[in-house]
Amino acid sequence: MNFKTVAALLDGVHTDFVVSVFEDTIFIAITQNSKLGTLYLVKPDCYSSEDQGYDIKVLFGRDDDTQTSSIVSLMRGLNVDCKTIISLMINNNNFRTLRAIQQVLSHLM
Repeated sequence: MNFKTVAALLDGVHTDFVVSVFEDTIFIAITQNSKLGTLYLVKPDCYSSEDQGYDIKVLFGRDDDTQTSSIVSLMRGLNVDCKTIISLMINNNNFRTLRAIQQVLSHLM
């Protein structure tokens, strides 16, 4: 198991990151208010390297289309190809924030 934590300022907002890489699963928690958000289970569907799809299920919390879309965007940007449990608790889901999150995560994974 590989466990890493880091904090960063994203658009002036303190953001905590936790990444744990297990043998067959990655756990990612991103929060801007020290709380976990909805937990999603993301499994890659094997289409092609250019058109990666994901099977996404809510494990705990409420389903939100904006969060689901943000998670898919992050998974594609990071090119994650294994089962992932992720919690994304951020104030703003704009492109700039998601890109900054992707950059931080790429250094942790």
